[in-house]
Amino acid sequence: MSNNLTIADAERVLWELSDLDAEAATLERRSQICEALDFLTKQADYHIFGICADTTQEAMQALQSYATHFRYELPEADLPAIADGIYLKYNPRSRRYHSDNYKGNYRGVLLSLHTDFTDGYSGTHGHFPLDLFL
Repeated sequence: MSNNLTIADAERVLWELSDLDAEAATLERRSQICEALDFLTKQADYHIFGICADTTQEAMQALQSYATHFRYELPEADLPAIADGIYLKYNPRSRRYHSDNYKGNYRGVLLSLHTDFTDGYSGTHGHFPLDLFL
């Protein structure tokens, strides 16, 4: 990708590179995802993370790496230990977590971008690799 990335370009990249399996998530594709996410997140006011993982520990590890990348500090979490599929949602604005059992096949991170103003960017993208920013 180039330094002249547009919203349409970034959305296209994220659409094309969502839901990659481990073999398809090459370093080049991961780099493209990161660049597009970094661009779009700067167009939004805040983000909400949704993580589909096998265990609570795996979900929290992914959330921590994404939150660190996007410069969010996570509050202490008192989440149930789930070991057979979890959906974890975190809203940095309210600093609240929600978790539930998840029986779906997807594993990865959804990023929902929100804006407070009509001229900002809103959209939801993913699933992206749990270990994208590790």
